[in-house]
Amino acid sequence: MKIVVPENISDITLGQFQKFLLISEGSNLTDYQLNTEKIYIFTGLNPLHIEYISQTDRDELIQTIDNALGQSVEFKSTFELNGNTFGFHPNLDKITSGEYVDLMNYNSEPENLHKLMAILFRPVVSKDITGNYKIAKYNGSEEYAETMKDTPLNIVNGALVFFLSLSRELKKAIQKFSQGLEVAKEEQPLTTGTTGDGMLPL
Repeated sequence: MKIVVPENISDITLGQFQKFLLISEGSNLTDYQLNTEKIYIFTGLNPLHIEYISQTDRDELIQTIDNALGQSVEFKSTFELNGNTFGFHPNLDKITSGEYVDLMNYNSEPENLHKLMAILFRPVVSKDITGNYKIAKYNGSEEYAETMKDTPLNIVNGALVFFLSLSRELKKAIQKFSQGLEVAKEEQPLTTGTTGDGMLPL
């Protein structure tokens, strides 16, 4: 029997990873049962057939999958999927209110990763000679959410590291800006209007 085993993280899809996380988190499965599920999800081998694999081959399969899952990745702004080129949002500073609300709602919870990816990546509709591109208009995450389940896991992990890093920097900038406003507000001298009431100048 020929088994296709993921030797690279790019051989694993987001959908497979989500299925494994759903089973592994909070489950009462033994290590043996969990590893059986791991082999089934990432190779597609029938669970009944897995029981007939030698322990040596079984251990090798699990180690190969674990090595693939643990590989380091780099951020890639574009990738090919189902005949389309998908591009990472080229300017997160100019996201729409709809995109922003959905990003905050989905965050990076495992069960919502395909929806998050459908916001961060959309089909490239145009590209210039310098490599700059435009992506399709956002019409809700549902438009490409299911498609994103086929995204290679290296693309997902690279995008998440990049996105979460930007999010942390944005939060720091917002906090710093807010603190600056508070300090400026406290340092403003009170002025007296004609009624005698103290007020801060706008």
